[in-house]
Amino acid sequence: MKIPGYLSVVRILNAIASRMKGDQPTSSRAPLNFIRNLLQHQRKWILLFSGSQELSELDDYWSDYLINTRALRMTYLHESEARDLIQQPVENFSNIYEPTAVDEIIQLTCCQPYLVQLVCYEVVELLNRDIRRNRREADTAKATAQDVQEVIPVVLERGDQYFQELWKSLTDSDRSFLRRIIYGETPTQQDKGVIRKLTRKEILTPEGNAFQVPLVQKYIEQLLEEE
Repeated sequence: MKIPGYLSVVRILNAIASRMKGDQPTSSRAPLNFIRNLLQHQRKWILLFSGSQELSELDDYWSDYLINTRALRMTYLHESEARDLIQQPVENFSNIYEPTAVDEIIQLTCCQPYLVQLVCYEVVELLNRDIRRNRREADTAKATAQDVQEVIPVVLERGDQYFQELWKSLTDSDRSFLRRIIYGETPTQQDKGVIRKLTRKEILTPEGNAFQVPLVQKYIEQLLEEE
C-alpha cells in the first residue's frame, strides 16, 4: 500500500508477540516503544500490522502500544473470487482445470486465499511433471478432482509453517477441544465459550462440530496421529 507523500511500514504482529512470550521471551520492549513513537509522532507514517491473534487475545500491555489503531478483520474470499483466483491467476491463463477440480479446491480450502494458491501451485506442478514424463499431452492436459486429492499430502507439508502457526496460536483448551471433535465427541453446553472463540477464528462452524477448512482438519488429524 502506497499513499503519495506517506511512508508505509508492514510489520508482522505475530512475530513480535511470539518474541515477547515465547519459550525464551525477551524482556526488551524496545520494538514496541519504537512503534508507539511512530504512531504518536510520525504523521506521514502508516503502519500495517497483521496477525492471527485478535487484539483481545494479546497481553494487557499491548493496549499501551497499539493506540490509535483500527482493527480490520480479514476473512476468506467469496467463492466467486476464489474461482477467479483459481482459473485466472494472471491474464490469459490457460484453462487447465476440470470443473470438478475447481469444486474440489473450493471445498478443501473454504476459499482461504493462501491455501487456494498453495493447492493450485501443487496441482500445476503435478501437471507439469506428468507432461514431462509423457503421461499427459501438453495441449490437452487438465487437472481433475483426483489430481487435487493427490497433492494434499504435499500441500500439508509445504504449508507446514502456516498450519503450525495456526495450531500454536491456540490455547491448550482450544487444542483439547479440537482433539475431542476429531475423535468424534459431541460438544456440550459447557463448550459454548470455546466454540464461539474457534468460530470467530474461522476454525470451526457455528455448531462447533465441524471444521470450516477441511485442510486444517487434515493437518490436525496428522498431528494427532504423530503424537
